[in-house]
Amino acid sequence: MPTGKLLKLLKDLDLYISQHALYISKLERAIKNGEPFEHRDCHQCNFGIAWDKQMAPIKDALQEDLKAVVEQIEKICYQFHEVSMKIDPQNLKDTDEENIKTMKDLSTKLFQSLLHLKRLLKEE
Repeated sequence: MPTGKLLKLLKDLDLYISQHALYISKLERAIKNGEPFEHRDCHQCNFGIAWDKQMAPIKDALQEDLKAVVEQIEKICYQFHEVSMKIDPQNLKDTDEENIKTMKDLSTKLFQSLLHLKRLLKEE
């Protein structure tokens, strides 16, 4: 079971969650100031880079329950960035506030899924 890389990734859980919170904060600041914002997709953010580097090589070797949670985490991160890219701080729309709320909700789901994965790994 290739859980060593996964445990290393989860050790930095707080850092990755804070990166998503920081992303939202920077986007909100850009909206407030009408400044440009450099969007990143799920493979360009700090979490995605580390996730791809450490998870891609081992994902298919994981037990089905772990693999399902890993895939859920990937989906949530993808959705987070897809929603963020709908927001242009220099061209505000009525949907921006709802999109920010959705991003915050997805960050919460990401955090919960990462904690769930961490618990599953500790049980092994």
